[in-house]
Amino acid sequence: MQYQLKKGQEAFDMVDGEFAGRKYRKGKVYDAVPPNEKHKFEAVQGSKVQRSKVEKTVNREPGTVNREPGTVNREPGTATERSKS
Repeated sequence: MQYQLKKGQEAFDMVDGEFAGRKYRKGKVYDAVPPNEKHKFEAVQGSKVQRSKVEKTVNREPGTVNREPGTVNREPGTATERSKS
């Protein structure tokens, strides 16, 4: 089952426990939510969820960045921009 924040619910960051370091924002869809914060979420049907919005939170290291599909994670100083001449 997938979840998203209920209407009117403020975004929040988890600071302790199993979900520490994870951020929960409006409009995002999550595969797993903290059990003690489950009252802040509503279940959504998979057929109505756009896959690009699904936030993968299972088996994710705390503090890591989750990128949208199709984006490139470049290290600083490795951009492939053309120089202006």
